[in-house]
Amino acid sequence: MSLIDRFGEHLERGRGAGSPAGVPSSAASEVTTPADPEPTRSLAPTAGADRSPDISLNNALGAAADPAPQHPEPLVVVEDIAKSFDVSEPWLNRVIERKPRTLLRAVDGVSFEIPRGRTLALVGESGCGKSTVARLLVGLYKPSRGRVHFDGTDLSSLSPAAARPLRAQMQMIFQDPYASLNPRWKVADIIAEPIRVHRLIASPDGVRARVEALLRHVGLAAADAEKYPHQFSGGQRQRLSIARALASQPRFLVCDEPTSALDVSVQAQVLNLMREIQQADGLTYLFISHNLAVVHHVSDEVGVMYLGRIVELAPKSILFERPRHPYTRMLLDAIPDTRMSGTARTPVAGEVPNPLNPPSGCTFHPRCPLANDRCRSERPLLQTLSDGAKVACHAVEEGRS
Repeated sequence: MSLIDRFGEHLERGRGAGSPAGVPSSAASEVTTPADPEPTRSLAPTAGADRSPDISLNNALGAAADPAPQHPEPLVVVEDIAKSFDVSEPWLNRVIERKPRTLLRAVDGVSFEIPRGRTLALVGESGCGKSTVARLLVGLYKPSRGRVHFDGTDLSSLSPAAARPLRAQMQMIFQDPYASLNPRWKVADIIAEPIRVHRLIASPDGVRARVEALLRHVGLAAADAEKYPHQFSGGQRQRLSIARALASQPRFLVCDEPTSALDVSVQAQVLNLMREIQQADGLTYLFISHNLAVVHHVSDEVGVMYLGRIVELAPKSILFERPRHPYTRMLLDAIPDTRMSGTARTPVAGEVPNPLNPPSGCTFHPRCPLANDRCRSERPLLQTLSDGAKVACHAVEEGRS
């Protein structure tokens, strides 16, 4: 049994009937330190004074989630976005030493679409530009080139004031929940901040009711609103981050490695929670992760990034069954073979090149076993294959893979 299959079984066990439907209010209000294992919770609430009915949060607030269409239109369209950072030495040093400006191309021409209600996962080694893409989509960075369309609207053409209503519909879950939560604020203030900023609810009682509904929606108790972030375990803090992201009733969530800092059992709980919320509220996800086992179970489509570019983009089933790009194959071969099948595996060789001085042509050619002279001189373009997969590789184009 492969590591991906074993992780899938662990996820399904977390969703099974054997898990308790919810923890009592008294247990939920107890302080759990990060060293303690997080109590197992499933998404079906139990009867109790501080538990909501088993319906989506949007339904609970009077807005029913639209059912996902058979052929959903893209909610997010990214066209050739790029982001360069100026990492030059100070101006006086450059003048005296006669050095040019130095630009770091963190993202270099990335394009993709995410249909409504679906999940696109981005994978790749550290430093390949995944998190930069995430921050470009939610407006934390301004693209150096390219456009981001949300629900048919070009965000780059809007003023900050005009873009604010759309920004409320795009939220982000960060990798480190503790670093993204204000340690001096109570949970009630943290979750209520997006509601107040976007002026979604005017009355204090309405804001409080919304905060309590959000806490119940992510499997916590209403009494947890009076606690501080340090009084929760890592998995519970990530639930708080999810609740804060849902506070503005978004349609699109960017999840930047939301489970990388959690152990496997807590990962399963958080992933099951996110999947249930997506199904209930009709959310669209951009999911970023290093863990291919996690990506296999949460994504509908997978994009593989290398040094700021997407080298392969395909539906999940196609990418895991028939990977085309040599880099994708190396990533999959790096997954431990727990079945001891004896299949020949090609480990990932070498290191990621210096992004300040990337190789010419295909940036993967110094590590690629299929590289030839064309790969060293000509940059491959992302081309669509007969099964719908998109690959940027001369070897695949020439039939050498």
